Amino acid sequence: MTVNGVARWTCRTNVSKVEKDGRLEIAPLSHLPIIKDLVTDMREFFDKGARAKGRFKGKQNRYDEFARVDPKSKERIAANAGIECIGCGVCYASCDVVGWRPEYLGPAALNRAWTLANDVRDIQQTERLKAVAGDAGCNSCHSLGSCSERCPKQIEPTAGIAGLKMLVAMAALRGEI
Repeated sequence: MTVNGVARWTCRTNVSKVEKDGRLEIAPLSHLPIIKDLVTDMREFFDKGARAKGRFKGKQNRYDEFARVDPKSKERIAANAGIECIGCGVCYASCDVVGWRPEYLGPAALNRAWTLANDVRDIQQTERLKAVAGDAGCNSCHSLGSCSERCPKQIEPTAGIAGLKMLVAMAALRGEI
């Protein structure tokens, strides 16, 4: 929800730390259609994750040898930085770009794309980079940082989006997208 004008993870928000003069103003998350009272329709938020190719797709099946990922590899370390996203929508509701450009995929979807772009087992890297390269993708991020500042899990989507910008640019230079 939004508490005193700031999107927050309200189940973990200490009222005494956010009240102003003994008052709280509670509102639904920004940038999402309101169903009723404080309840928002999160479909758009989750649909944008799908448009950013936010699902893992591997080449192995359950009968293959278990895939091994070196936990110390630079890709795994980069993926770890954003992997704990809980899909709460706080970053999305805090993002000014989502408010200005409703088609923008948003920080959560792009953060998920970043974690998968660094998963060596995933086989849809080119498709994912194409999905996040367009006008609604990573290059629309203005790097204001409200998503990182307000994330209740201390994830920094702005850093992951910057990484996506680099990957997209490199893929474009190679003629892959």
